[in-house]
Amino acid sequence: MNIKLLSYNLQSWNVAERRINGIIDLIKRHNPDVICFQEVTIFWYSRLKKEFKEIYFFTGRDRFYGDKSQIKRDFERNCVAFKKERFKAIKCRTYWLGPDINNPSRFDGAYFNRIFTTAILKDLKTRKKIQFISTHFDDRFPEIRAKQGVILANYVKNQNMPLVLAGDFNSEPVENAYKSVSSVLLDVGKLFKEESITYHAYDKYPHERIDYVFINDLVNVKSFKLVKETYEELPPSDHYPLETILNIK
Repeated sequence: MNIKLLSYNLQSWNVAERRINGIIDLIKRHNPDVICFQEVTIFWYSRLKKEFKEIYFFTGRDRFYGDKSQIKRDFERNCVAFKKERFKAIKCRTYWLGPDINNPSRFDGAYFNRIFTTAILKDLKTRKKIQFISTHFDDRFPEIRAKQGVILANYVKNQNMPLVLAGDFNSEPVENAYKSVSSVLLDVGKLFKEESITYHAYDKYPHERIDYVFINDLVNVKSFKLVKETYEELPPSDHYPLETILNIK
């Protein structure tokens, strides 16, 4: 039984009506079973939960875990959203990409806390379990991303179940962060020879391939593509979403 996954960085700071409508329209038309979101601010969390409350359950804590000393617009989540009629949550949790993965923390020099959200789901159709992870690495310093890559690599290699990791790694394939993760998981884009840029930035910054979907050897992938669609003549976000069709071995 196939599972359609969408990984999508929403772009946190611009909430123009065109973008809101474009993202909602894209999700409705592609109708994914699971979505790994990045840059889910308080606004996006509330708006998406309201729009899709009958369809998806949203998991994931914010990266500051409600610390009121932080600016509210920085309370981003990396949600894993899944269809209520298709899956049952077995265990969902948020970890930190810092010195203490179990509590809010960051490495010296990092501007924000960074996190990864895990969702162990039971497919109600096949009765099989699978873990989805959504993450977003540091956007400034390769040496910090390298440490975050080691944390995630250590986490996933100890998971004895089908596993899919997706997100914005802010790392091109030459970086140590990517190399750590790809040493224990398979890069789906590379497998399908779809290694185009994922961050287009509306042509304001250099284009980069920094968003990925990774799998372990207990998952099969049927197809993978970048969704390069526009809404009112522009992409809804500064990242292209990644669509993957997969199943459990």
